Amino acid sequence: MSRAQTLTAAALAAALLGGCGGGTPPTTTTGDTVTTPASSATGTATNPVWPSNFPDPQILPDGDAWVAIATNGNGMNVQTLTSDDLVTWTQGADALPQLPAWTTKGKVWAPEAHRFGDRWVMYYTTMAPDPAIQCVGVAVADDPKGPYRDTSPGPLVCEKDQGGSIDASPFVAKDGTAYLYWKNDGNAVGVDTWISVQRLSADGLKLEGQPKRLIRQDLPWEGNLVEAPFVWERDGVFHLFYSANDYGSDKYAVGHATAASPTGPFAKDPVPVLTSTDVAAGPGHCALLEKDGRVLMVYHAWDPAAIGSDVPGRTMWLSEVTFDGRKVSVTPPSARLPAAL
Repeated sequence: MSRAQTLTAAALAAALLGGCGGGTPPTTTTGDTVTTPASSATGTATNPVWPSNFPDPQILPDGDAWVAIATNGNGMNVQTLTSDDLVTWTQGADALPQLPAWTTKGKVWAPEAHRFGDRWVMYYTTMAPDPAIQCVGVAVADDPKGPYRDTSPGPLVCEKDQGGSIDASPFVAKDGTAYLYWKNDGNAVGVDTWISVQRLSADGLKLEGQPKRLIRQDLPWEGNLVEAPFVWERDGVFHLFYSANDYGSDKYAVGHATAASPTGPFAKDPVPVLTSTDVAAGPGHCALLEKDGRVLMVYHAWDPAAIGSDVPGRTMWLSEVTFDGRKVSVTPPSARLPAAL
């Protein structure tokens, strides 16, 4: 869409008080405004919170507001959305309008950002020209919305003998130590996929020490890959969320593992913590955020009737995450947002 696109939710208060429940009427589109019709009995359907293609989302705090970033689309290298309440979203500008010479335009995936000091640092996946494999770049901005600039002469991570490197995710532990997690793109060349971790410098721009492999695909539900790591620290436990299986199917899902250290060893749950429902297929590539003491998970999912289709594509959803020691619970994808968001 060429103009700003805004998602509005009628009868918002009723929707937020309802919790996660059954299905409600589908969204309808009029021009550049997307609304979810209200139900007098159950409130308003408000998931997905963005009903157009917005893959691999992450939501960042922006003062009292929020900004979401995502994989390329809609003429942007890194798509952005802005919101005051996590429910109503407006399309923003390209967060990475200029790419360095070593990258390939139109092939920018899975951006994730973190604030280091007074600057935001974004890690993104893109295709390198020689060899033509996916690698991880790093860019810097003064604002979470961008514009980010990558002035580096080459990628930050690029495992040429392992199929490339994708899905970089920064994490800063409570002790101030920074880490970068990523996946080698092994399924592209017929080798194992590993989630790896390595120390980051204090400014987030350089890797320090040596990488360490953490987990690979070794559970039946994971298919031939693991990817999209995201780490969250809670009460001394480090929770690794990751996605696995075929992203273009309803088998894609979010797994969970825990460790006593950011560098592992991580012990996996035997089954995924977020899977397909009758309203959302293949949920995955998640990130966590905190609002008013509650932890929310943002992720993408397909319309079950249009898996793999560009329209509507992978839309943006929210669920709630609760923690109990090493255990987590994630509300299943529902047409209604978590209660009292």
